[in-house]
Amino acid sequence: MNRLFLGLLALLAVACSTDFEDLAHTVTKVEDGNTLTLKNGKKVHLIGVEPTQASQEFLEDKALNRKVRVVFDRSNYPDAELVDEVWGYAVTEGGQHLNAQILQQGLAALNDTWLTDSLRAFSSYTTLTTHQPAEVLPEVGPIKKNGIGAIAANATKARTEFNSFADLVEYAEQCVFLVLGRDEKGKTVSQGTGFFLMENGLCVSNYHVFDGGTEWMIRTANGSRYKVTDIISKDKNFDYIVFRVDLAEGEEYPFLKPARKTPRKGTDIFVLGNPRGLESTITRGVVSAIRDQGKKEAVLQIDAAISPGSSGSPVMTMDGEVVGIATYKARDCESCNFAMNVQVLGF
Repeated sequence: MNRLFLGLLALLAVACSTDFEDLAHTVTKVEDGNTLTLKNGKKVHLIGVEPTQASQEFLEDKALNRKVRVVFDRSNYPDAELVDEVWGYAVTEGGQHLNAQILQQGLAALNDTWLTDSLRAFSSYTTLTTHQPAEVLPEVGPIKKNGIGAIAANATKARTEFNSFADLVEYAEQCVFLVLGRDEKGKTVSQGTGFFLMENGLCVSNYHVFDGGTEWMIRTANGSRYKVTDIISKDKNFDYIVFRVDLAEGEEYPFLKPARKTPRKGTDIFVLGNPRGLESTITRGVVSAIRDQGKKEAVLQIDAAISPGSSGSPVMTMDGEVVGIATYKARDCESCNFAMNVQVLGF
């Protein structure tokens, strides 16, 4: 009897001190090919998985009436334990990551709607069976001096000379960030790119990246997060927005420098952004044409590839200057992509 009592106490202690994610939960129902209903009634939608009949059958075989461990995407649900319906990852007791298995086996297409907390890791996640999402989620918090991604001592000056293109990219990566917009319910409604421009802490992105949201945050290359605090200027017609974030007093960030004039047609350029959530992706090309759109030379046509998520990316010359803000691509026109000329900002 004493052993039984002590055993019960031990179980209670574990239950009181263990988070939801540390426990295995029985799956009682599979719905739509990408949703697991747990014994406690919580529904877990599998991040990255487009619902199909094949994924439904896979989950019924691998998860139904079995136990799984759940890892939440906390950028959308910071208090996931308190809500009934979440997006997350599911791992079997045998260590199989169901999200990755479905994608690896070609049972469903990638759905990037909720890929926010682990965008950088997801490209490798789809090819690894033992990926641990909890270990790769970016840390939340300000940049720490002298740490990984630390701010350089000369951060108050934009670098303009580089020994190689790779050096230029390495510097520019620090200045470019992911933008997430949320509605009044806290759900992510938009995703794009932005960048630090000029030494006074100004940030730039597309107007349409912010449209529809009620609050916004950015995540830098080293995983630090900052809330957007002030909208300095915006223009729907020219699709730009200038804003500031809640950097601590005295905190600085590397920044890019705007070009003083419109680039010539044929100028070599590159775009650094987050297409389809694949963070810090580079594409290269040239300025294909310079077009008027309500203002002389307002739009740069470029052949460097952009995709959803690239909106707000800096279009840069090989000297490291920003000439444009990636904005949209034309349908049914190969390599017909467009950026707003940085000159429209009036800096």
